[in-house]
Amino acid sequence: MNKPNPDPLEVAFTDFFNGDKKASVTIHSDIGDVEEVPVSYFFRTLKEMPLLEQKALDFCKGSVLDVGAGSGCHSLVLKERSLLVTPLEIRPALVEIMKKQGLENAVLADFYRYKNDTFDTLLLLMNGIGFAGNLKGVDLFLKHARKLLKPGGQLILDSSDLMYMFEAEDGSYLIELNRDKYYGEVEYQFEYQGIKGPSFNWIFLDYFTLEQIATENGFRSEVIYEGEHFEYLARLLSA
Repeated sequence: MNKPNPDPLEVAFTDFFNGDKKASVTIHSDIGDVEEVPVSYFFRTLKEMPLLEQKALDFCKGSVLDVGAGSGCHSLVLKERSLLVTPLEIRPALVEIMKKQGLENAVLADFYRYKNDTFDTLLLLMNGIGFAGNLKGVDLFLKHARKLLKPGGQLILDSSDLMYMFEAEDGSYLIELNRDKYYGEVEYQFEYQGIKGPSFNWIFLDYFTLEQIATENGFRSEVIYEGEHFEYLARLLSA
């Protein structure tokens, strides 16, 4: 029986944390060119974070569940601000890295199976809701998110509208009418030093679509920041 490849993100993050500051991850997708991303990007400090992320952290309140916490960079900021933050991550090596940085309560768990507590804020940055994969997945995500929120709780997330990728020279938008999926659904694959992970689905949501699904799940939504490159920060408030 063949032994499965190690997770490229886990290996890359571990190498960076152990001193290889030049480590970088290769990202393959079905919508664009291959991209090289320095691992240092995932370990950025508050000053290094884009304004959208800084604003998101400012909106956090009470107890916070940092979903898909990664290296823990956002959780570290919230902890420094004396918020009760729980970093949630599905990759074991990343949980260990967070604990070594002082996030002792980092939790290794699948979001959909996590039921240990309820929170005032659910935080999903770096298009964290993307792991829902598709529109049906977003609906399932919000249904479970409601169970994790306290009454009056909020969900803070960012995403991007990929419509710009279909813009023609005359300003119109060309999307195939026979597409079998929403235009924001993307297939990704991570690679690090020749180690390739499995392909996975990811979703980028335009705000109108997010608002529709949120309303269907009992959330009131609002845009709290819009960037210059089709990205936005939204807040979903539970009833």
